[in-house]
Order: sequence, then C-alpha cells, then structure tokens
Amino acid sequence: MKLKALAAIAALLLAAPAWAQDASQDEVVVSGFRASPRAAVYAALPVPAISLSRRADSVIIALTVASDSREAGVRQQEIQRTLQDIAQRARGGAVSLALQQDDVLRPFTVDLAMRLLSPGPRPDTSQVTVQMRTAVAGADDTLDAARQRFVAFVRAISRTGRASADISSDVGITLKDIPSYRAPLIQAITADAAATAQSLGSNYRAELSGMESPVAWRKSGDLMLTLFIPYELRIVAADSH
Repeated sequence: MKLKALAAIAALLLAAPAWAQDASQDEVVVSGFRASPRAAVYAALPVPAISLSRRADSVIIALTVASDSREAGVRQQEIQRTLQDIAQRARGGAVSLALQQDDVLRPFTVDLAMRLLSPGPRPDTSQVTVQMRTAVAGADDTLDAARQRFVAFVRAISRTGRASADISSDVGITLKDIPSYRAPLIQAITADAAATAQSLGSNYRAELSGMESPVAWRKSGDLMLTLFIPYELRIVAADSH
C-alpha cells in the first residue's frame, strides 16, 4: 500500500511540475472539497514516527456569485457590480478574497473573476466561484468562529438586481510555504535515526529511505495539520552493506 501511494506521488509530481516544492510562498489548500489529488494520496500514507504539528494559516470557503436575469449582458453586469461590492468590503477586513488554481490560492481581481464566468446549473444563469479566506487568529480561534466571520461578511454584501451570493457548506484550511518545513523535518528525522542506532550500540547504523519525497500532510483536527516526509528507517549492523 505504501509503495503504491509513493508511486502515486511520483506520478502526480511528474504530471504537474508546478507542484514541485521549491522556494515559493504559495498558500496551498490542504483540505476541503477543492483540495487537489495530493491530499487524497497523502491520506493513504502512514504517518511516520517523526512529524510536525502545525496550525492552519487560514480557513477558506467557496462563495458563488450568480445571476439569473434573462439577458446575458445584464447578468454579467449584475455579477460584476456584486463582485465589486464584495471586493470593496474585503479591503482591510477579517475576510479576504482569492481565486483557486488547482490547490493553490491566487490573488483576486474582479477582472480575472469575470473571465472565469461560466453558465449556471439552470438556463439563463451565469456564475463564478471565488474563495473567501480568513486568517486563523491565534490559539483561541475556532472553526465555528471562522464560519461566523464568513456568514457575517456575506450578509453585508449588496447584491445588484437578480444577483445572488451564496457560500458553500464545506470549509477548507490552507497552509503557506509548505517547503519551508522540509529542513526541520529532515533535521528531526536524522537526529532520531542517529539516536536510535546509537542506543543499540556502536555496532549499528541507521539507513534512511524516502527522504527525497516532498512534505506531505494529514489533517489532525479542525485547524490542525500533521506534516511529514514518508521516510523509512532501517537499523543495520555497522559492517553490513
């Protein structure tokens, strides 16, 4: 099972080079209904002995702005004006806006959102989905409190004409700059491996495999994540090859 999951990680990384973990500051959606296939692959991996616990950076929720006015031009105008009001309300507040590409959040602009306009589920409807984001505010913040911030924000939106603005029931969490956790994980893993071998005596040494894998994650609470590298530790006799 682990070999299959590791093979799936390799296939995903080869298929999408943008997923390779470099020095970017990307904010990645690590759970939620629009999380990438990476999340499903990582969920199948066992968490090794050494891992890191990290609180999410943000909570996100999908906001769908739609209009069912009969004329396409009117629908576009109503959606655009509603998006402009949303963007204005989001400036400097507890809720900000983003657009999601694969599992990465990108900066929001009204113009870009309008380019993502698509037909709605019913005839003569148009819609666009954007992400609302609220930062996890300290150790006392909760998922319910984040939901309430979203609800309050949406209630205050001024809708133009037949435009609507509805939020999803499913929330997600995000984490910034996941590659930055690789170095502390490797340091902790190698220290543990050396200590384990040393505890058995000078005739033993540690062998690590899988250390080239990217940092994986597992949701471990409403706002908590477990970060890990899917490595394997083998203790062998010092003179073995």
